[in-house]
Amino acid sequence: MMRSLIASLTTGLILLGCYNMVAQNLPESTVQFRGRSIDLEPYINGFPYRDFSISYDADKLFYFHDDSTSELLELPLSGQSDLRAGKRISDIDFSKRNIWGVNYNKRDKHLYLFGDENNDEVINLFRLNPQTKVVEKITNVPFIYGYQWDKEQKQIAFIARLGHREQQAGELRILDLETMQETVLMQDTPEYRFTWSEPSWQPDGNGLVLTVLSNMDRNAANLIHYDFQSKKWALVTDPKKPRNFPHADQQWLSPTEFNYFSNEDGNVNLYRYNIVAKKSSQITHFKTDISSAGLLNVDNKKIMLAILQSPVKTELCLIDPVEGKIINRHISADRLDILDTENNKAILLASSTVEKFRIDELVVNNNSFAFTNKASMSKQLKQNIVHSTVERVEFATFDVDPKTGKSRMLHAYLYKPDNPLPTDQQMVMILSFYGGENEFNNKVQILTHAGIYVFSPAPRGCSGFGREFSALNDRDLGGNEIIDIIYAGKYISEKLGIPPERVGVFGRSHGGYATMRLLTFPGEINGVKANFDWGFGIATAGFSDIIHFYEHCNIPDWVLLEAGDPATEIDKLNDRSPLYHADKMRGKLLLVHGSNDSRVPVAGSRQMAEALQKHGKDVTYIEFPDQGHRVKGIKNEKDIYTAWFDFLENVK
Repeated sequence: MMRSLIASLTTGLILLGCYNMVAQNLPESTVQFRGRSIDLEPYINGFPYRDFSISYDADKLFYFHDDSTSELLELPLSGQSDLRAGKRISDIDFSKRNIWGVNYNKRDKHLYLFGDENNDEVINLFRLNPQTKVVEKITNVPFIYGYQWDKEQKQIAFIARLGHREQQAGELRILDLETMQETVLMQDTPEYRFTWSEPSWQPDGNGLVLTVLSNMDRNAANLIHYDFQSKKWALVTDPKKPRNFPHADQQWLSPTEFNYFSNEDGNVNLYRYNIVAKKSSQITHFKTDISSAGLLNVDNKKIMLAILQSPVKTELCLIDPVEGKIINRHISADRLDILDTENNKAILLASSTVEKFRIDELVVNNNSFAFTNKASMSKQLKQNIVHSTVERVEFATFDVDPKTGKSRMLHAYLYKPDNPLPTDQQMVMILSFYGGENEFNNKVQILTHAGIYVFSPAPRGCSGFGREFSALNDRDLGGNEIIDIIYAGKYISEKLGIPPERVGVFGRSHGGYATMRLLTFPGEINGVKANFDWGFGIATAGFSDIIHFYEHCNIPDWVLLEAGDPATEIDKLNDRSPLYHADKMRGKLLLVHGSNDSRVPVAGSRQMAEALQKHGKDVTYIEFPDQGHRVKGIKNEKDIYTAWFDFLENVK
């Protein structure tokens, strides 16, 4: 089916396999673009490590090393770590799997892998013995939202998703790790559905706290407490207050009291709940989200280490978890995430727009901060993979911000190449969705290495600017968020003096859809007229028909929340589907997709390629056999960049 489909299209549509750099007689790691040679070696092989997890209990750093295969490695945490010295602890080639998390169990000294077996997003739990390399599958369900073991690490509570779409149901289950027997504690209901969350165990093992959605509305998320003795559950949070995905801290303050995080006041803040008194109290009132937190023990006192983070700034805070008093603060230029805590220590993963990787250990003594670097990249490698300066900018979009009564301002990062193309060739590529993050992006740096400007805006719907901003695109997929990016195109075209025909968009998944939507935008949505003559776009793993996507993807709940209900809003969803506006496409489009994508089925790109070819549009389609939602493997990465620059070579 796949080969006959590709063969039926024009020569601009390619099935990857025969398309590679060797065929073009180029050095293996080099791509050419407008007389420049871009060496991909430092980007792809220079730092072939990813997905870091830390365990103080094991005194180990766990991470993946990507080469011709993907290996799971471990390294002692003590001392400064040289990632090249990691020990392989599994014979599995993880390039053929999705692994969403690796956690160490101190009781049985095994690693628990949260992922799939065949790169198909059938997410389950696996147990790996690092000594023998033996891996066993310990759950067998269509999908697991999240899991957590009890204090003794003898049992796992996990949330299983069963069924599909209208028949979808969820179950809270307990797996005994000694007998391997499963027990179903409860099933969700249409009124309160389980969703992504890690259950939080009471220290005495008498109950669990987890997240539910009221009527599948992500703005009506709540916490519930399940009591093992009564076998009943009760709401922890006030269902009348809107909030997104609250979660309970894994370390309780006492057997009956815990902290949780919620954005019901507009930003993610710290709360405290007592299950006996059934009382909730707000502890902090920050205007920036708490993005990561962990409970420390400093001088025999529990102190919450919280990272306040937005795409604009990062701040570490020490907080009294009962009274909310701010004990100390520290400003950082990096994006930070807490990987693990122990007593008065925490391991932090750091990155930024110009910093790909660093691991630091934070030690808190006398309520002051002390940082020690545990692992980082070499100075030479940093020089080889950073080829731009970054400017933070704000620009006005089309509507008025009710808080200010003035034009709504959007945040963005502008990546300015150190060696830009000649003035008459200069181009800019705009990240089409979930942009504006203070994190390193290989694609962005490779593009700037080639002399291309990159603009990364944060349109409505992005996180980090409060609950209200992230909810502005709910049930409005393809609507006002798209106009935000059109205004980004107008702004950056004028700022840089680059004409629209050399301004393009690129994105993956939701961003792939947004790219197709932008190039086929009919000129008006929600009563707002907007237009921009895009020169080109690159859409990776995108969907072109919203209803088809809903019917065949493994995240139909996402469609309901973001786009609307296909059962009652057919006309709206069809009108916002790029497939049905293919005749309006301007510029040229490159489509890239993996044939084994369960998240966004490959039909979304295949159908769009056929429709555009039918209307005589300039489209190139590249498909990667046996690849999923993320195309993996070093050779595939090189092939993708070769295809990108071949495509961009033809932008005039």
